[in-house]
Amino acid sequence: MPARDRTVIIIANPVAGRGGRGRGDNGCIARFVHCLRREGMRPVVLYTAARGHARMLARDAAGAGRCTHIVAAGGDGTVAEVADGMAGSDIILGILPVGTANVLASELGIPADAAGNARIIAAGGYTVIRPGRLRSGTGDCLFVQMVGVGFDAHVVHAVSARLKKVFGRMAYVINTLGALWAYPFHSMNVVADGVAHPAVSVIISKGQLYGGRYVLVPHAMHERAGFAVVLFGTAGVRASLRYSLALLRGTLAGQRDVMVLDARMVEIITPAGLPVQADGDACGYTPLRIDQPDHALRVACAPRHVAGKPSPS
Repeated sequence: MPARDRTVIIIANPVAGRGGRGRGDNGCIARFVHCLRREGMRPVVLYTAARGHARMLARDAAGAGRCTHIVAAGGDGTVAEVADGMAGSDIILGILPVGTANVLASELGIPADAAGNARIIAAGGYTVIRPGRLRSGTGDCLFVQMVGVGFDAHVVHAVSARLKKVFGRMAYVINTLGALWAYPFHSMNVVADGVAHPAVSVIISKGQLYGGRYVLVPHAMHERAGFAVVLFGTAGVRASLRYSLALLRGTLAGQRDVMVLDARMVEIITPAGLPVQADGDACGYTPLRIDQPDHALRVACAPRHVAGKPSPS
């Protein structure tokens, strides 16, 4: 194939992960670049400067059409931004998991080591996933893993960049413990495929896992239309601690006051002003609507997940 067809655009978040991973992660990006070159690829690294910049860089790269892959080097939030910028493109999304949370990479078996990841990129195989679309008064965005409304979103909104830089994923645990006694749990109406359900918190998920390798729901929905909707029915500290323990044990879906259902469209209209998070990043407030875009996304992944491979040029 022509040399330009071996080009890999790497969009890196320079402050992703504990200790400011990315540009300063002991040469993580440099090692990845070296491994890609060893596999015969032509890597080009672009660093993000602000939130939303990854989306713009990915849109420009996809529009130019001069690469086989666009790699998101960061956490799930960076992956979602890059995926949003690539929407409608047949370019393959690569993931170099160097962020605070890399749940999608865990679900797809994508390795963090540079050499293994580069081999996956060079092989050209991919799976096809169906990201969701979050629409709210603060704008639209794509998400690849999940959206939360209520307590978990409150925690995400409250976590500072400095705390994440120092403690990584533990920053969320620290904020969770601090917020439990102060958060004013609100009742909400979650409308799933036209049917209203009461809840105090809700997670709308494409994936099976949450917060790392903890099982949220029995099945993932990355490769098909729709979402798993997890409704939490009881407010308060005791219930929240019970939910957290059940999540750690993998028994959350079996709790008596937790409902899990599948839906293709979810709306939360009342009450307004509840915090929303998407893929671990603060993403405005209710009201909101979540639906399934028509386009799918190709994601480079480990061989056991591969659904296809581009035809040779």
